[in-house]
Amino acid sequence: MALDPAFRRMIATFRQSPNWDAQLDLQLLQKLWPALAGADLAAATKIVSLQGSVVVINVPDLIWRRQLLRMKGEILKKLNEPWPSPFITGIAFTHENYGK
Repeated sequence: MALDPAFRRMIATFRQSPNWDAQLDLQLLQKLWPALAGADLAAATKIVSLQGSVVVINVPDLIWRRQLLRMKGEILKKLNEPWPSPFITGIAFTHENYGK
């Protein structure tokens, strides 16, 4: 799903605010995850943190992790869609404490 350019401009404007921080980037990614990843992938996974420019995604098990590692480039591209210039440079997959 390609995001509307107006939506991307709005995000860019908000990110320039002195009140914007990494926690808001994380919350925005979490809210957009179903639209970016698709309903099935979003239902099975969860964005749990943003550590600098690396997104941490919790997956159900090692099989999911292995499969998503193969899709890492595609997922990275999707995660950068909301931003006017890409800032997410990596993805880490974890399955510890899945569902919490």
